[in-house]
Amino acid sequence: MSIVLNAQIISRALFEFDPMNTCCKENDCFDEYAWIAESVEGRLRQGFSLKQALVLELAESFFDKETLHTDCLDPVVAYLEGREP
Repeated sequence: MSIVLNAQIISRALFEFDPMNTCCKENDCFDEYAWIAESVEGRLRQGFSLKQALVLELAESFFDKETLHTDCLDPVVAYLEGREP
């Protein structure tokens, strides 16, 4: 069985793993990644892979479209794809 990824699920995973080290968990900021998750969901609908969508949105949001060190996203991707992080 595969899980359909939506913005709420993606946002929760980003909150749990906090790949950008925003301290959202420590500050109980549950919606820290909500708007990014919505954009990731849109990219998934356009046919981007999960990792591609995350990289593009996070790089644009946090690095002004510069290169993002993508290994911080591996646990998020693994979790969302149903694999062990």
